Amino acid sequence: MANAQGPGYEPQSASPSIISMPHLNPFSYFILLIGVGGLITFLIYLFYSKRNEKTGHRHLETQPKRQPDRGPISVPTAPSHIPGSVFISYRRDDSADITGRIYDRLIQHFSREIVFKDVDSIPLGIDFRQHLEGALGQCRVLLAILGDQWMGNETAEGKRRIDDPRDHVRLELELALSRNIPVIPVLVRKGSIPAQDALPPSLRSLAYRNGIQVRPDPDFHGDIDRLIKGIEPHLNR
Repeated sequence: MANAQGPGYEPQSASPSIISMPHLNPFSYFILLIGVGGLITFLIYLFYSKRNEKTGHRHLETQPKRQPDRGPISVPTAPSHIPGSVFISYRRDDSADITGRIYDRLIQHFSREIVFKDVDSIPLGIDFRQHLEGALGQCRVLLAILGDQWMGNETAEGKRRIDDPRDHVRLELELALSRNIPVIPVLVRKGSIPAQDALPPSLRSLAYRNGIQVRPDPDFHGDIDRLIKGIEPHLNR
């Protein structure tokens, strides 16, 4: 039996279903654009924040590390010598003038406190033996100034001054030698180191001490420079 269709009827062909987008008004589009723009801005901010953080770490790694503050740096100073470290032994009527020149050069290099001279000016009423012991108490090196009259002229008894047990030059050397203080013979004018047999028994080791000659100008200052170099090791020991 045939199906009857009404007049003007057209059969509908099958077609895929079409999803229609919801209709948005202009205000909704505006809100949507603001949201999308904010999201993009946030993502850009995160990207550059991470990049700057990595760059900052690399910059810090390349910077030199700062050492901790340790306070002011102490600069080593030259060793201070004990007053009276250099003792000058001489006989006035033998070498007073040249000894004065030697003394002036030594105090110019060291100081007036370091170099001791003029034991002859012992205060009245003082036991000069005790005075000498006190003067030699801090001595590091003794300079024995030897001129051609160092032994001393013969006395009325026919003895040389160096043979007198009370002679201050002899006492100075005896104290220094007994304490193992270095003794440097300094030869001036035509002086020389006496032979062992020419010295009192207590001073005979002086004959074996290595000495230095200090000549008049023009050699004076060069000789004193060598003497100073020989003194300094004794003061620094």
